[in-house]
Amino acid sequence: MKAGLSRLVDTVQTMKENLNNQEEEYEYVWEYEDDDSEEQDEDYEDDLPEEVVADVRREEACVATEQAQIAQWRSELDALLKDRSERSHYFKDYANESRQRYERMLQSARDQLAGLDPRSQDIAELAEREADENTKAAELAAAPEPVEHPVELADYKFPSLELLEKSDVESVTLVTPEALEEQKNTLQDTLDSFAVDAYVYDALVGPRITQFRVQPGMGVRVEAITNLQKNIALGLATTSIRMQAPIPGEPFVGIEVGNSNSVPISLRSLLSSKAWTQNDYEIPLIMGLDIQGKPIITDLAKAPHLLIAGATGSGKSVCMSTLILSLLYNFKPDELELVLIDPKRVEFGLFRTVPHLIHSVVADAKPAVQVLKWVVKEMERRYEVLAEKQVRNIAGYNEKAVVDGFDKMPFTVVIIDELADLMMTSKGEAEGALARIAQLSRAVGIHTIVATQRPSVNVITGIIKANFPTRIAFQVSSNVDSRTILDCKGAESLLGKGDFLFNPPGIARLIRIQSPMVQDHEIISVVEHISGQRLPEFRVDLKSIPASGEDQSGSQMGIDGIEGDDDEALLKKAMLTVAESQKASTSFLQRRLRIGYNRAALLIEELEDRMHIGPQNGSTPREVFLTPEEVEWCK
Repeated sequence: MKAGLSRLVDTVQTMKENLNNQEEEYEYVWEYEDDDSEEQDEDYEDDLPEEVVADVRREEACVATEQAQIAQWRSELDALLKDRSERSHYFKDYANESRQRYERMLQSARDQLAGLDPRSQDIAELAEREADENTKAAELAAAPEPVEHPVELADYKFPSLELLEKSDVESVTLVTPEALEEQKNTLQDTLDSFAVDAYVYDALVGPRITQFRVQPGMGVRVEAITNLQKNIALGLATTSIRMQAPIPGEPFVGIEVGNSNSVPISLRSLLSSKAWTQNDYEIPLIMGLDIQGKPIITDLAKAPHLLIAGATGSGKSVCMSTLILSLLYNFKPDELELVLIDPKRVEFGLFRTVPHLIHSVVADAKPAVQVLKWVVKEMERRYEVLAEKQVRNIAGYNEKAVVDGFDKMPFTVVIIDELADLMMTSKGEAEGALARIAQLSRAVGIHTIVATQRPSVNVITGIIKANFPTRIAFQVSSNVDSRTILDCKGAESLLGKGDFLFNPPGIARLIRIQSPMVQDHEIISVVEHISGQRLPEFRVDLKSIPASGEDQSGSQMGIDGIEGDDDEALLKKAMLTVAESQKASTSFLQRRLRIGYNRAALLIEELEDRMHIGPQNGSTPREVFLTPEEVEWCK
């Protein structure tokens, strides 16, 4: 900031020198003219033509006007320079006062610690330890006797952390102090060069990015800083930056820049953290580390459904594997049921022998729709069970199960790796089933995690967005895709490889998180440990569920209102509709007959084969050869 002020002072001094030079020139001219006597001037003016004298008078008036303007500019520059100097002194005094206040607080704390008696500390620790032991004993004495688990799960052992790799984050210097100070100075110089009164307060170094917290001066608009995003990226010599203006709950504007060095985060370090071991969530999921390096854990039961989107290679599939491992490290097979839908057929293959599965990994779109329909039926069945037990949700049911001695109701998590494939093949059925599950399944312990690499409005429709408020956005190609996922821009500025924005449940702000890295051999080790104790027992029967596009009788499914008509009757309706309106298109028949796209397209093809309508010719409407009289005659 000092460098910026010095440059501004030099500029003002240069302008003053130029003004003084101009004044000297004007004074020299007037002095030269004053050497002659007034009589000579009058004689000289008498000898000149009137036009020349008028021009001279106009020049004199212009010179006087310019002198007045120069004087005004000089006063304005002096006022600006004085205001700038006062603000600089104010910020320096404020920083010195804050530093002195913190030093006094630190010294006071040291004095208090130095004055304590070591024996009193030991007594306090013993008293606290005794209180904890008494509390635990009271909880054990008051707790009812738990229901015994089945014999095959009595000796179930959770996978050990030794099956996962350790992280080398502590041994790697992400950003050196010299590089960090250089970046702060560069950022400050960039702000000063554009005359933005702002101060780089400090920097928070995270596993992948560093956030510089910038404090705007008094009367400075936040937009004055955000409008310099590209200039700041140019000054810092980085590909892209992300701005958070302002940081929620803080008087700063956050500028996030990628670190020069990075190291993958291990899942083992997060599973051994206090945030995981001491959480009290119903369905905890590991997200990763935030900007400050703190572990972020979320509760799927509060979500209650999760939507994940991101471009190819952004780390979406690795995040899905991390979420599944979080569930396997926390639940036994009788406590959690998994349904994995993998249209890409390569992501969930490593989990095919997990005993938590109630159906084999689904790899096709049509069986996937059947599975979603089964989940809807299971949801309805669970609501009937809750009504019989007179409880409101799965938590109340399981509490009553402990007291009365019947089996608990397990959680069910449906995970879909690629939603775009389902929307392409069976959009209506898949979207309807997902919407119904998302709207009603929270109380009965059924939750969904849906991912896609095509964050377009054709895949993430309005119905899906409305029922999936908790979302994760990995790196995308444009701010349009970012708005489709998060309803705001920002995901296009991410770094990829596990860098994502998380919209947690109940918090109206985005959190930037770095996802942990999980290798295939780690997944194999965990799955082998679990499946070695028990193999999956599939209990989902899809034979009673109609396939995609079919109703219970095996015929093509239609829309409410025409399911009782046969194909010929529907064709006659289409013929009459086309003849009366003299229009023929797939979308037109969809609206008028209230049928799906596939059936409307088949009807158009049949009408064209029977030469009732003409062929498609670009954007020109089809010709219609039918009349209402001909249709009535055919009847």
